[in-house]
Amino acid sequence: MIALADCNNFYVSCERVFRPSLEGRPVIVLSNNDGCAVARSNEAKAIGIPMGAPFHQIKRLCGGNGVVVFSSNYELYGDMSRRVVSVLSRFAPEMEIYSIDESFLNLGGLPDPLGLSNRMRETVGKWTGIPISVGLGKTKTLAKLANKLAKKEKTGCLQIDEDNRDVISRVPIEDVWGVGRRLSVRLRRIGLQDAWAFASAPSSAVRAIGGVTLERTQRELAGISCLEMEEVPQPRKNTCCSRSFGKPVTGLEELEEAVANYAVRAIRKIRSEGSLACGLQVFLTTNRFKADQPQYSNSRTLALDEPTDDPIRIVGNAKALLGSIYRKGYAYKKAGVLLLDLVSGRSTQGLLFEEHGDGRRRDFVNALEEVAARYGQSAGFLAAQGVRRSWSMKRESRTARYTTCWDELPMVG
Repeated sequence: MIALADCNNFYVSCERVFRPSLEGRPVIVLSNNDGCAVARSNEAKAIGIPMGAPFHQIKRLCGGNGVVVFSSNYELYGDMSRRVVSVLSRFAPEMEIYSIDESFLNLGGLPDPLGLSNRMRETVGKWTGIPISVGLGKTKTLAKLANKLAKKEKTGCLQIDEDNRDVISRVPIEDVWGVGRRLSVRLRRIGLQDAWAFASAPSSAVRAIGGVTLERTQRELAGISCLEMEEVPQPRKNTCCSRSFGKPVTGLEELEEAVANYAVRAIRKIRSEGSLACGLQVFLTTNRFKADQPQYSNSRTLALDEPTDDPIRIVGNAKALLGSIYRKGYAYKKAGVLLLDLVSGRSTQGLLFEEHGDGRRRDFVNALEEVAARYGQSAGFLAAQGVRRSWSMKRESRTARYTTCWDELPMVG
């Protein structure tokens, strides 16, 4: 028996933990630079705010209905996610963290999985303040489908068996995990309108539309497990870090600061996985939505002579690549760094004349990373990352980072 635990309206729920007065009120959370609605409370959904709606289009609707609007507080959401996962891990011997707000748990062999799921839901709510819904099924796809329906149940928990036609047929074909909008159009053309019709269709017809991958989804709905639990996330092959700027950037110095920060963040991602980068790409672009302004975008790639996770080396090369593609006279909207062809740091081939093997610099980098991890990123960073960072993305309505920043702890008294 597989369970999928999904945090309800996760970003909004995180904000409500520290502001209980928001319960029952419409709340939305915006994306980078306060662009679009990426999380909505049930009350916000009820007044017609669509997912992904640009804020400038719904600003009047929000103001007329008393909607509380927040900027994304990624530090808070990441820490609250870790707390939820810590609680969930107590209930199952095997767990896969699927996303920031979803986790699969293997409850096979445990007595009364539905009752266990109810206790799990109550415990997470009591210990973290985050409401979750739990769906149960023999496969991941059935658990995902059950979770979608569980959000509408008073108990917040639902178990679905593969032969439960009345329940499975309630799910439109486009809402089946792994189908999506494009495939659903083709499936509807051959009369497969809902999940039950899809599960009962001839495998040859399904394979002809979506190949083996879609056929696996169909088998999962029939109770045949095709997707294994992944306790250890698979290492990335490439990783990217990019952001839109909070304001148009024209100068090379500000762009260098931004690229240096993105490079350091990307390096931290691969260091956490024990990986090394064999290549590096830097890109930048203007705002394509402003047709009245000059447009320019470019990128450049560098193959490294030896794999590395050295942020100093990566930042230096990233700045050099940026300098080669930077052009004056443009207002840049976005830049980014990609680390390419990642390999395991435990199985790399050493070089006879290794150029970047300075042990003292590695010790320095490790010490710098330890300071940043323990005391915050502002406590230890490279000078190339800058101090003021006026280009940073706009988050005018961000709440305090209650659980990760000492200076922003709530004061009582």
